[in-house]
Amino acid sequence: MIGLIQNEMIKIFEKRASWIYIALLVVAMVIGGFIYQRVNGEVDENWRENLEAQNAQYKQEIEQIPADQDPTWLKDQIKQNERFLEENINPTAKTNWHFMNDVVIGVTTLVTLFSVIVASAIVAAEFSDGTIKQLLIRPHKRWKILLSKYVAVIINALILMAALFISGFIVGILFFGFGDFHTPFFEYTLDGQKEAVLGTQFLLKTVYFLPSLLMITTISFMLSTLFKSQAVAVGIGIFVLFVSSTLGGLIIMLAEEYTWAKFLIFPHLDLTVFAFQDKILQNITLAGSLSILSVYYIVFMIATFVYFQKRDVSI
Repeated sequence: MIGLIQNEMIKIFEKRASWIYIALLVVAMVIGGFIYQRVNGEVDENWRENLEAQNAQYKQEIEQIPADQDPTWLKDQIKQNERFLEENINPTAKTNWHFMNDVVIGVTTLVTLFSVIVASAIVAAEFSDGTIKQLLIRPHKRWKILLSKYVAVIINALILMAALFISGFIVGILFFGFGDFHTPFFEYTLDGQKEAVLGTQFLLKTVYFLPSLLMITTISFMLSTLFKSQAVAVGIGIFVLFVSSTLGGLIIMLAEEYTWAKFLIFPHLDLTVFAFQDKILQNITLAGSLSILSVYYIVFMIATFVYFQKRDVSI
């Protein structure tokens, strides 16, 4: 089995595209570093005085707000500024952990895209290239051959993630210096501002991203076994990736009226929302979303292996 996986990894990385994907991630990090530095501008050395002046202005505005208007946003800003002053944290100073939390996490979409392309093509390409018969005449059971391809796809996705995080961490240090992992900061959510720790928030988003990556890669791998055309498999895989977020948003609105909509897969494909809030779809927790995804995962895997086991390999 290990030999089959090694063979599949060799197939993946003997293609120039696999190395181009890694290079693109590194380039994206460098470009992201330049943009992030420009957007945030120079460090304000008089930040304490400016924050105190802001708070004084916000308090005056709160006193002048009509009774029918909500001053919550201004109160949140005052609370945030007071927290920065108490902890002696300059909010205009950015470190590598700000970069990791804001930019690197955002570029994980590229990791998913490249993983989808590889997963969508790995089986379909054998049919398109006419090599599937040579593969199946070897003294290995079909399920082992398919499993080795699936494991190789997952390993490739993890390698892409590692390349992104390592290059992002290095670029972050070069542009912004090595910051404090435990630096508190405020992030904007649908429920208002949330205080969090930079390093911890980055790790949470990373952990919550993994099930999403696994599910979308698995769906793409399933499509690769269903279609003999590599172009069709890759095209549908990319389509699923980009419409999943849109469908997820529509289903969230639909779930307000129909309970069954909560069990559709699309709202649960992005678990990073749990880094900001405890529930989605009114009452679905992280454990609930993981349970729903687990059911879909089992169904997809069974369908994939059963279909490939019975598939006609004539070309």
